[in-house]
Amino acid sequence: MEPPRRRRAPDRLTSLPEPLIEGILTRVGFRDAVRTSALSRAWRRRWESLPALSLSLLDGLISTRPTTVDSVLIRFAGSIRVFSIRIDADSLFRWRLDDWLIALSRRGVRSMDLRLPCGFNINSSIYSFSNLVTLELHGGYVPSTPVGFAGFPALQELKLVDVQVSVKEALEAIIGRSPRLAVLELCEVHNPSDEPCMIAAPNLRSLTIVSVADYYAWEFGELPCLDNATIDFDTYVNGDDFGVFIAGVAHARKLTLSTFYYQPYIGDILLETLPYTFANLRSLFLSTHFEMYGILSTFCLLRNAPNLEDLEIVIINNQEQETEANAEFQNTQWTDGMCASLHVVKINDISCFLNEMCFIELVLSKATALRKMSISLGDECSMSEENALSKLYTYRRASPSAQVFFKGMTKNKSWGCVDARYFNLLAPHFSGIYA
Repeated sequence: MEPPRRRRAPDRLTSLPEPLIEGILTRVGFRDAVRTSALSRAWRRRWESLPALSLSLLDGLISTRPTTVDSVLIRFAGSIRVFSIRIDADSLFRWRLDDWLIALSRRGVRSMDLRLPCGFNINSSIYSFSNLVTLELHGGYVPSTPVGFAGFPALQELKLVDVQVSVKEALEAIIGRSPRLAVLELCEVHNPSDEPCMIAAPNLRSLTIVSVADYYAWEFGELPCLDNATIDFDTYVNGDDFGVFIAGVAHARKLTLSTFYYQPYIGDILLETLPYTFANLRSLFLSTHFEMYGILSTFCLLRNAPNLEDLEIVIINNQEQETEANAEFQNTQWTDGMCASLHVVKINDISCFLNEMCFIELVLSKATALRKMSISLGDECSMSEENALSKLYTYRRASPSAQVFFKGMTKNKSWGCVDARYFNLLAPHFSGIYA
């Protein structure tokens, strides 16, 4: 009598609902989707019939060859929703990217992330991806737009990092012909033209510009929906021109400015007045130095932000003061109604120089709605932590509910409440200390 045959265990994966199986395979990416071919005979070609797939080659390039990608593009007939790839200067993929972009332009790609060597020529087929929702380019050389380029009608997020554009009109066309564009990041984007590149997008909500070049490379058109703007220039700016420049982001609710200001010479114009107000601005982050020209620019921005609630200042290039802006001088910069809605102030990396301490004292004595001020010392300080705390304790506060918190230079030191005097800063059980 033959022994009973062992019953084959049921294929629980196959018994799952078809939409669930497709959802799993679509999300795992093409590598793992292809690997399911080894599960059973029924799964051998399952991945080829998926409605959509993600083709990501950001990591593990050594184990993947161009022929593998060719095979996927030939055998897989569905949409490829995500395409991401990193190509090094000596990458095996370097000479095949153009062919893949042409093939992918008909696959309904919605998200694309290309990490390319600097100066790497991107094929003009990049303009054929009409379904793109997100586009991220790191490196590479963007060609001119072809005749009849209609834009990216579905594009919502565009990020360009270390990118060169052939002509500024190409970038203007990409931005201006993407009516749904909501997020734009331009980090070290080279504009070859002597004329500024126009940034105009009716639905743009978040804008980031980071550059070591000057701000003359950019100008703003209509940005009526702008909510969040970050402007970071690792260069010196002149007050008058820079004031005109940032007028383009006056609609923002949150603004981050990081730059240097020129030491003015005779005839130079500081950022002391602005012909507009940041009426929507609620949160302002400044990375600046606290010399005279930086201080005047800070007061100018505060005077023109009547509804500001949160202010954070990081003091950079904090060496010995070249010019003095004492309490009397800074008090003349304060106007009626200034900082009337200010609730939270953070000032980081201070050295306790006169200019900084006078500013802190002035804000405490004038901001009637202030709830919390946090102060942290930089790497070098002109006075001891105890003396700094004692000085802060003597400052008058216009707001009865204002609390002042202090963090010294000691590594990993907790925040301490100035109201409890400096000796409580060292007491870990004190209720005013935050980890």
